[in-house]
Amino acid sequence: MDKYYQNLIFTDHALDRLRLRAISQHQVALVLTHPEKTLPSDKPNQMKFIRTLDNRTIHVMGKYLDDQKKWLVISIWVRGEDDPVPLMWQIITLPLKIIAKIAKIILSHIKNILLEKKKL
Repeated sequence: MDKYYQNLIFTDHALDRLRLRAISQHQVALVLTHPEKTLPSDKPNQMKFIRTLDNRTIHVMGKYLDDQKKWLVISIWVRGEDDPVPLMWQIITLPLKIIAKIAKIILSHIKNILLEKKKL
């Protein structure tokens, strides 16, 4: 597989997505060299390569660089998986989630009280 790595160039975006989505460069090389499906992109000269590995459908967006005889890996994602939410964002949004939950409970109680009053 080493020869395939030599033919790959990863954008910074693609490298970030590898880390975020727990996908290895080896998996990307497998998807590019042995895809189950290849589709043209809506962007010029780009292709989407798709392959299921370890029960994950991995999509790789790439562009062949004729002058370098290499593939530029632009982005990688897994169909059906959401990106993990960063811990800092979870911490920042936690108070808002708590307030929303409390408001929902209070409004539900108010609704029940009003419905009870209507019955009387």
